[in-house]
Amino acid sequence: MSKKISLSTVVNTGGREGEVKSVTGDLDMKTSMTKKAGYTNPEELFAAGLTACFNGAMSFPLERDGHGDKKRTVRAEVSLLGDLPDFTTLHLAVLLTGHIEGLSAEETKKYMEETENICPYTKAVKGNIEVTFAAE
Repeated sequence: MSKKISLSTVVNTGGREGEVKSVTGDLDMKTSMTKKAGYTNPEELFAAGLTACFNGAMSFPLERDGHGDKKRTVRAEVSLLGDLPDFTTLHLAVLLTGHIEGLSAEETKKYMEETENICPYTKAVKGNIEVTFAAE
């Protein structure tokens, strides 16, 4: 039986042209489809959560192989896509680019591909969102 590790609750008002707030008050952001100073969008919020979770999950195989002390970064480019001409079918695509200090791009990509089956975010979106991996 699984044990709940954490619970986060966020409320949105106004949709994409609104705001998101956590019930704890730690997150309070305005959202918009257009680029405005001080605003974000759902794709940026998804990218933030995905990179934090994925980078954290990558620590498990790295620690197993004696690389747990390596500095690493993960960048997510989240695209909102729509089918033409009316964009009634919207979907996401993600490019995850990783860098692990002291490891080759090939080794980094291998760890990223393994992490896809560890990270709760990538496991949740598998088969629903096209996730592509790249390494630097």
